[in-house]
Formats: sequence, structure tokens, C-alpha cells
Amino acid sequence: MKKDDEPPVWLTVLKLVAIAVVLIGGTGLVLWYVDQEQSRNQPALGSGGGDSGWGIKGDNPLRPNR
Repeated sequence: MKKDDEPPVWLTVLKLVAIAVVLIGGTGLVLWYVDQEQSRNQPALGSGGGDSGWGIKGDNPLRPNR
């Protein structure tokens, strides 16, 4: 068996790290781009006016006496 049959371990590790950086960075870039596009196309949450918001925004935090 020749020594030149497979690349050195450090080169394999370097390639794996580079692939991981590209995948993680690419995913982060895509998520950032989608966030920018959504925030550009949607109004701000606080601009609905009044109690027209969704969720529990207008709910009383204290339970009524029964």
C-alpha cells in the first residue's frame, strides 16, 4: 500500500471545516435575506392602531372574581 493513496488527515479536516462554514454561512445568509424581504413587505406590528392587534395584547392579566 502506497503512502500517496489517501490525502493527509489535516487536509481532510480542513475540507470538512470549509464545507461546514459554507453550509452554515449560506443558511444564515438565506435566513437573513428572507427576514429582510419579509420586513420590507409587511407593516410594523405596532402600526395596527387601537386594539386591532392579535394575541393576548388586550387581555387583563388579573383573573376576574367568580
